[in-house]
Amino acid sequence: MPSSVSTLALVVAHVTDTHFGHDAGQAADRTRRVLDALLHMNPRPDVLVHSGDVTDHGYEKEYAEAVQVLSAWEGPLVISPGNHDVRAPYVDAFLDGPLASPDGRANRAHTVDGVRFLMLDSLIDEVDGERQDPGYLGPDTLAWLDGELAADLAPTFVVLHHPPVELGISLMDPIKLTDSADLCRVLERHPHVRATLCGHAHTMGASTFAGRPLLVGGGAVSTVPLDQEDLPIVWYDAPPSYGLHFLHGDGRVTTHWRALSS
Repeated sequence: MPSSVSTLALVVAHVTDTHFGHDAGQAADRTRRVLDALLHMNPRPDVLVHSGDVTDHGYEKEYAEAVQVLSAWEGPLVISPGNHDVRAPYVDAFLDGPLASPDGRANRAHTVDGVRFLMLDSLIDEVDGERQDPGYLGPDTLAWLDGELAADLAPTFVVLHHPPVELGISLMDPIKLTDSADLCRVLERHPHVRATLCGHAHTMGASTFAGRPLLVGGGAVSTVPLDQEDLPIVWYDAPPSYGLHFLHGDGRVTTHWRALSS
């Protein structure tokens, strides 16, 4: 009979879609509110995960503001880029050392208290100056991920910006990850992956991918309502939100979604 008490291994705070540079400081103010809530938790989360769209336009001044605001977090911070980010200034702001993937993508592996976070770059470069909103990993990034998972069997969270499955939101489903089947095949080979974390949808949600939880963070800057809700296509009046993912000693992941009071 299973024990009624499971040792808590790690608490992961999950924020996403901060969009620094949007709407004359509103994005920064909303992110500060989220960080303040996390910093006043007792005990605090062990790590802060940001699953992309750090900035709204990818400008250097937006990254400078992001670095300044996010520096209030006093623990480990791990980030993946999103479709609104621009790789070069993103790398300059947040990454040290050479890029790990031969395709020039900003993939990173982090370990926090024995738990691994594999941060994937699903950003597609601009085409003729136009932002590309769908996501793509590509064979080099997938090979990097496969190698990292094979090399270390520690409990692992895989983090990327774009959801790899449809979520039932007509605004977001056409711009999800485009090579989801390839990612699924990699993850299915590695049972120590506990969950996949993503953003992009500006909606708190949960699904299943590769037989494991897929946990979708709500947007710090705004909320994208479900199609059947009688609200604007992007809703800026909803309070900012964040997720808390509890990794238990028996390998389970329990998620709590929180929205701040308006």
